[in-house]
Amino acid sequence: MRQVLDNCYERAKKILEDNIDVLHSMKDALMEYETIDVEQVDDLMARKPVRPPHDWRDDDFGGKPAPGDPPPADDSGKPGVVGGPAEEH
Repeated sequence: MRQVLDNCYERAKKILEDNIDVLHSMKDALMEYETIDVEQVDDLMARKPVRPPHDWRDDDFGGKPAPGDPPPADDSGKPGVVGGPAEEH
């Protein structure tokens, strides 16, 4: 039993060591997108740059809106600058 466990441990360790670049890329993708889907895993395994998930939007944290998104609305619900001038509040 001990030999089986030792063999499995060594095999798992070698797989991880041989693919350490994929693990680091996966960590980076998860830090950026918080989730990855099958297409991102395919990119990782092919050692390609990881694409954003289809439903990922960067505008939640002050980034750029996705292509085709309407402009942000102000407090009145009208499209335009978020919040508007301070004197209007």
